[in-house]
Amino acid sequence: MKILIVEDDLITGEDLAEEIRERFKSTSLEILGPVDTYMAAIDLINDRHPDIALLDIALKDDLDAGIRLSQYLNQAHPIPTIFLSALPKNLGFDLAKWSLPIDYIPKPVDMDRLAEKVELASIYNFQRSKVESMPNLKNSIQSKSIFITTNHGEITAIPIKNLVLLEADDKLMRAYTVDSHAPIHFTSPGLKNFYHDHLYLLKDFHQLGRKHVISLENVLQIKDNHVILPRKVASKTESPYFKLPIPKNGDAKRLLFARLGFKLRGLSNGNGNDTEK
Repeated sequence: MKILIVEDDLITGEDLAEEIRERFKSTSLEILGPVDTYMAAIDLINDRHPDIALLDIALKDDLDAGIRLSQYLNQAHPIPTIFLSALPKNLGFDLAKWSLPIDYIPKPVDMDRLAEKVELASIYNFQRSKVESMPNLKNSIQSKSIFITTNHGEITAIPIKNLVLLEADDKLMRAYTVDSHAPIHFTSPGLKNFYHDHLYLLKDFHQLGRKHVISLENVLQIKDNHVILPRKVASKTESPYFKLPIPKNGDAKRLLFARLGFKLRGLSNGNGNDTEK
């Protein structure tokens, strides 16, 4: 079990690490960190693949670093996260709850409570690994299709292997597939809610900004800060590609490249003038 500790007070971080080692001394345990910056945490996540993350929210002057790390983990490396924060609850908790942590523990940390949550997270990981190692059921909906309501009383199945792009315009959504030039129109409570209601899409799909969820397998190219995807067209006058802009901040680009198997260096947060290496 590998536990990542992200804490800007390194003495507190070391105390947490020592307490966890003591409470789980009969367990095969590796502590990653503590680290005190967003980028140091990203490097550890990509290099060491933790099983559980303990995240401080504010890292020095980077006031929402832990929130962004949790969002990164949810897409690039989904694992249980636990927030440990000294922020006032009406601020820290309200920031943290939308990134789906398994707990939010105020500082000073109640170690009994933290140990219980770490144990629950380890059990969750064990059970999830058992499920993921099971062969796909022949008629498994999740391994085959997503089902959407296209008209009143009408439900349409979209094979996941054929899905290239989901595009949202408020609550109106369009699904583009590899074998149809016309999108499938349907309504939903919004792209974010749709995506998280279909969590089995997390492994092979990526939310690109507020309007698009893309199939990682179908990405052809990254060019001029755009993602290029194949598009089925009805005539030669149409472009055979989707060209979707990558949000102009370092976190968004770094997350996309990490999920595609690349690692970007030299990116700064939020200036839109990142250097790819």
